[in-house]
Amino acid sequence: MLNNSLHLKRYVETHPDNKMAWYLLGKDYETNGEQGKANYCFNRAEEVYEAFELSKVPSDIWKNYEFRLLQIEREKDKRGKRIRRVLLTAVLMLLIMLPSVNAPGGPGASLAKVKVDNPDEIHLAIADAKVQKDRKGPLFTATAIRGKSWSSVLPQLLTEPDRLPPWTVALGMERSGNWEIWSENMPILYGIYRDTSGVIGIQPYEGSRADCDCTPADGTELKGLAERWADVQVHNAVLTEAIQRYRERNGKLPGSLDELMRPFPNNWLSGKSPAMKILFPILTGNGAADKDGIHKKKETVGQQMPEGLGSSPDGQAFFTKRLEVIIDRKNHRLGVISGSVLLRNYEVGLGRDNKTPLGNFNISDKVVNPNGSANGIYGSRGMQLSDSNYAIHGTQDIGSIGGNESEGCIRMYGEDVEELFDLVPMGTKVRIEEGVLPNGLVIPDERFTLKLTKGQTNPQKVYHWLD
Repeated sequence: MLNNSLHLKRYVETHPDNKMAWYLLGKDYETNGEQGKANYCFNRAEEVYEAFELSKVPSDIWKNYEFRLLQIEREKDKRGKRIRRVLLTAVLMLLIMLPSVNAPGGPGASLAKVKVDNPDEIHLAIADAKVQKDRKGPLFTATAIRGKSWSSVLPQLLTEPDRLPPWTVALGMERSGNWEIWSENMPILYGIYRDTSGVIGIQPYEGSRADCDCTPADGTELKGLAERWADVQVHNAVLTEAIQRYRERNGKLPGSLDELMRPFPNNWLSGKSPAMKILFPILTGNGAADKDGIHKKKETVGQQMPEGLGSSPDGQAFFTKRLEVIIDRKNHRLGVISGSVLLRNYEVGLGRDNKTPLGNFNISDKVVNPNGSANGIYGSRGMQLSDSNYAIHGTQDIGSIGGNESEGCIRMYGEDVEELFDLVPMGTKVRIEEGVLPNGLVIPDERFTLKLTKGQTNPQKVYHWLD
C-alpha cells in the first residue's frame, strides 16, 4: 500500500485538479493510519469524497479507477527509469572522452578575473548587460546532491547541447528526505562548457564528491559570484510572489515597486532591496508600443532575469514555483518552500492539545509591533492566518518554542519571525500539516532583510490572537 501511495502522490502532483485521484490517495493514507494526510486529501477531493463516503457508491468502482491510475503511473515510472539509464550511460561516456575545463581554450582562466570590488553595488554591477558581455561570467544553476554522484544531473544540461550556454556552474543542494536544502553557501559541484567549435568539457569541483579519475578544481574564485547569484534568486522569488498576490487581489499588476509596500493594510512587502529595484520592471514587463507610441503593461508576471543572473539558457529564474509556508505540527517546524526546495526551516512553538489546527490558510495581515510594542505578548512581528484568531508571531516566552504551550498560535524567536516577515508577502499560502518537514534547521548566517517602509503598524486595532 505504501508503494501505491507513492504512485498516487506522483499522479496528483501532475494532475492536481483530478478530485478522484485525491480521494484515492486519501483512502491509501487512511489505510496506512495517516489520518491527517488523509483528511487533507479528502478536502481536495470535495464532492467526490461526499459521493463515495456519504452516498455509499460501491467500492469496486473506485478500486477499478485506482488500478488504472496506478497502472499509468507505474508505466511512466518505468519509462523514466529507462530514459535515466540511457542518459547516465551517455554522461559516463562523455566523462571518459571529453576534455577537462582546464584544457586549452577552456574558460577557467577568464573566470578567475571575475570580481566586483564594491559589495554595495553588486546587484547593479551584475545586472549590467554591458559588464556581463565583457566579463563572460558563468551561468549558475543548483541541483540536489545525490550521494557521491555529481554526474547524475548532467543530462538536464545535455538534452539540448546546441542550446548549452558557453559556461555553466552547478551548485549543490543537500537533500533531507524529499526536500532539497537551499543555502547561501552551496558547494560548487561541477562546471560544463561548450566552446565555439561545439566541444563540450566537464570539470568537477571540490564540492562534487566525484568518484572519477580526475583532479577536482578549486572553486574559490567562483564562490563570491555563486553566493550573490543565490541571494538574487531569493529576492526574485519574494518579489514575484508579492506581484502575483497583488494581481490576484486587484486584478492588475502594480504600477511601481512602491505600490507593493504602502502603509498597512497594503504592505504586500515589508520593504525593498537594490535587487528588487532592478527586477521589478523585468518581472512586470512592458508590451510593444502601440500606434501612439504608448507602452502597455503586460498582465503577466515574467521570470526573465537580468543577464548573468538566470539559471537556464533562456535566462529563466531558478525558483519557478510559488512561495509557501508549511507548519509541521508534529516536528515543531515552520518552513518556507518553493516546490521541493526548502529555503528556511525554523523551530516554532505550537498549541497545547493540538489547538493549532491542520488546514490551509493565507497571510491576511502583516503587522509590525502588534498591539503597539516590540516587547508585547506578540513580539515585534505578527502575521494573521486568514480571517481567524490564529497568527504567526514573536513571543516573550521563548522557553515555549519547540513545545506545545500556546492557545493555538505559532510562536517564533524574534530574529526568525522578523526574517519571515520580510520573506513572505501578504497573501502567501500557509499549510499546517503533520510530519512533513525535516528536523534540521535551515537558517542562514546572514539573514534575509528588506529596508522597512513606514506605516506597517496598526494602531487602530488591538489584536486578540490566541497567543
